[in-house]
Amino acid sequence: MNKKILIVDDEKNIRTTLKYCLQEENYDISIAINGEEGLDKIQSEKFDLVLLDIQMPGLTGMQVLQKVRQQQNKVDVIIMTAYGTVEKAVEAMKLGAVDFIGKPFTPEEIRILVKDVLNRENLNENNLETLKDIVGYSKKCIVEEHYNKAESFLKKALLKEIQSAEIYNLLGVLAESKNEIKEAKNYYRAALIFDPSYEPAQKNLERAVAYKYTKFGINLGDESDDI
Repeated sequence: MNKKILIVDDEKNIRTTLKYCLQEENYDISIAINGEEGLDKIQSEKFDLVLLDIQMPGLTGMQVLQKVRQQQNKVDVIIMTAYGTVEKAVEAMKLGAVDFIGKPFTPEEIRILVKDVLNRENLNENNLETLKDIVGYSKKCIVEEHYNKAESFLKKALLKEIQSAEIYNLLGVLAESKNEIKEAKNYYRAALIFDPSYEPAQKNLERAVAYKYTKFGINLGDESDDI
């Protein structure tokens, strides 16, 4: 059975773009033009994923997400956010969004994110066959705040690829979660030794060494993985 995805956005061009690029991947697409309609559909139908615009007139995306979680509905939600509202997206993830993506985005970027999120939900520690699976499962554990499990699997991933900038960056994120800031900086520096152009580690190190330290903007490895 094809995965069911609900798109909730008040901008017609965004809805149209998302609908056509995701239909090409054989997803079953439903549309809602505002928060009220989106909430009604989430309450009355079962979806595998919801793409939810954070800023809409009337019932906002944040309010929709909050109501959905209050009703104990655990449907996966990706927040779509305009430039300059990343802080709101981070708040949304604290309410239970699984990821977010900033506007504008390309059709390819949203296809990759949707595929990764749907695949991530199917991962469990007994079916991790590839390095990508292990890293993806580790990200899932980080988002769900299962930090010890994430660390265990990332160390297994290092045995497969000792020079992975992505893995060292994620280990840095885990160190920060335990307030081990010095250790986190070392991991970010290690990531940049293996790949000096790896942007998530660059951003994380810049933030970690800043005079006024903040965890806001921790980057798991791509544009949509900030927490």
